[in-house]
Amino acid sequence: MKEKLINNLGLKILSCFLAFFMWLIVVNVSNPEVTGSKEVPLEIVNEQVLTKAGRTYELGGKDTVTVYFDVRVKDAYKIRSSDFRAYVDLAELYDVTGSVQVKIEVLNNKELISNAESRPGVVRIQTEELQSKQFSLIMNTYGNLAEDYAINKAILTPDHVMVEGPTSQIGLINHVGIELNVNGLESGTDGTAEPVFYDANGNEITVSDRVHVSPAEIQYSLEVSKVKNLPLDFEVTGTAASGYQYTGVECSIKSISVLGLKNSLASVNKITIPSSVLSVAGAMQDKVVTVNLNDYLPEDVSLANTDDANVTIRLKVEQLTTRIITLGEPDISMENGADYYHYHLSPARIEVKLQGLKEDLNTLKPADLKATVNLSGMQLGTYTGTLNMGGLGKNFKLLSVSAFSVEVTAGGPAAQLDQTTADEEEADEEDSSAENSNTKIQDTETSGANAG
Repeated sequence: MKEKLINNLGLKILSCFLAFFMWLIVVNVSNPEVTGSKEVPLEIVNEQVLTKAGRTYELGGKDTVTVYFDVRVKDAYKIRSSDFRAYVDLAELYDVTGSVQVKIEVLNNKELISNAESRPGVVRIQTEELQSKQFSLIMNTYGNLAEDYAINKAILTPDHVMVEGPTSQIGLINHVGIELNVNGLESGTDGTAEPVFYDANGNEITVSDRVHVSPAEIQYSLEVSKVKNLPLDFEVTGTAASGYQYTGVECSIKSISVLGLKNSLASVNKITIPSSVLSVAGAMQDKVVTVNLNDYLPEDVSLANTDDANVTIRLKVEQLTTRIITLGEPDISMENGADYYHYHLSPARIEVKLQGLKEDLNTLKPADLKATVNLSGMQLGTYTGTLNMGGLGKNFKLLSVSAFSVEVTAGGPAAQLDQTTADEEEADEEDSSAENSNTKIQDTETSGANAG
């Protein structure tokens, strides 16, 4: 078999070459027709027919068709997609099937092309109700402003857009806005941006090209200002009802960020809520006040976050309670007493009734009262006692002190010292007399002895 193939190999190759050459001669002489094809964009005409009926459309398939045509072999390379126009006329739309015929026009090289037709020859058009809806515009910023700066004001012109398209597509849109990069900004900026569509979760969405928005561009102006954090100051006035006491102020926030020019903020150190709105006069319970901080901002200063404008302030008022504290003599300091007397309280325990806040009263100890009794001028006898307390301060009110008396008797430290001294002197005198007596006896005995 191999030998048959290689036998007369040169003649065989020459025969193939001659056959190919003869084929080229025949083709060039006869120039036969062949079928070519091009992918052509599909054009839609008479859209206004559906628009006037309050409807819109979507192509059921691709937006191109394949155009087949006959052309001579030698002219095939000259044919381009742009030589054809493929379109459908919505005025000819058949409502029952939703189909319309594709029409082909030869625009260029008409003398070279014949039998042009599209495949498919019919396309389906899906129609849907047309909806127009107005959306307010929002500005979404991303990135971080320069340190200690914040957005003061954002202006969009216009502040709303009209969106028109298929009902199913409009239903996907929750809100419309523009997006702006503010990274590193420390001054205002302006420009234009295209509207962006968002779903209910705030995610950007892409809709059909059959959705149109008007206007297509939005002008924006962004003001950026210096920001400063200011504490809130509360001027509380008035006196609570009898038996009640104002105990302090509570607020939903302690400080607030404000915006303004650097010069405007330089002299502002706090935001003061005046006494005209913070009065506890006659109050028997907490008083809750809601204020708008914008009413108390200096000129050319505004809140960094407008949501922080309204704050709730609670003026706390508590009912006073009473407590009886029992003091013994060790708890009371005796002042200005004489050393010659002894002082005793009767009864030995004294009850002190105080008024104040329950929490404060519960922590009070007898020693905290710093109770004293002034003994100045008291001599032997019984006197009505008066209790003084230096530890009450402004937090407690003394309601009553149980009656007591001070009994003054002799035998104070000085008197006891004098008695001890007198006893010692008397003992010394007795010792001296005894010694004298002994001396006399001894002298007598001595004299008797001498006489003998």
